[in-house]
Order: sequence, then C-alpha cells, then structure tokens
Amino acid sequence: MLEDIVALSSGVRGSVETLGLAPPTSVVIESDGTIEGVDTLRSVEEGASWLGLDVFNQSFDEALRHPKLMHRQYGKAALAEQCQSCPLVDVCGGGYLPHRFSTGSGYRNPSVYCADLEYLIRHVQGSLRQHGWDDTYASTASPP
Repeated sequence: MLEDIVALSSGVRGSVETLGLAPPTSVVIESDGTIEGVDTLRSVEEGASWLGLDVFNQSFDEALRHPKLMHRQYGKAALAEQCQSCPLVDVCGGGYLPHRFSTGSGYRNPSVYCADLEYLIRHVQGSLRQHGWDDTYASTASPP
C-alpha cells in the first residue's frame, strides 16, 4: 500500500485496486466456472458479487462490462462529489469500493476510512518531501 501511495503520488499507476483511479480488471472465477465480482463485494450486501456469468458462455471482457461492475470503469466521475474535488483523489481513488457502499447511494460515498487515508497519504508525501521529493507533487497528489 505504501509503495502504491508513492507511485500514485508521482503519477505512476498503482498495482492494487484499493487505491487510485485506474479501472480494476479483476474478477473471481469460482471452481464451477462462475465469474463473479471480487470477493470483498460480498461484505457489501447479499448478491453484490454475483454476475450470473460463467467461463463457458461469456468472455472476461463481457464480465468487465457487466452493469454491476461498470461503475468501476468510470474513475473520478463515479465518486462522491466531495471526493471528485479532493486534491488527493488521484492517490486514494475515493477509497476501496466496499468501504464506500451504502444502501442509499450505492458506491457514491466517501470511504469510511477517508480521514485515515488522508492522514496516511499526507504522511507519506511529507516523508517523501523530506527526502527531496518535489513539493508540487505533494500539493496536488499527482504531477502537474
């Protein structure tokens, strides 16, 4: 996670789907061939990871275009308004998907860990600045 904060703060794509705005490309293949959304979605609500697809009848591209997963492809536009205007959004990406869910607004909420993410990201960026990292990156969370 720390490496991804450094990478994303420098404008480089991260490697985990818990941070950043790059569209996730992960799905789960169950032992029976069923294609589902990532397992952590199961913590959100009953059936949140179920897509009704399988490897025998659908492609992975079809799975990634499934309506239940499309919101993950819209980047910043899929986030809560306060996240869209936050200077750290390119790094935090609004927070991990399951941490943003509510029954009223779906995934269009700030992460329940928003304050913690902000603290951690600013701490990492502050440490980088102490070691010669260009301060302009830290103020915008991505290169100008």
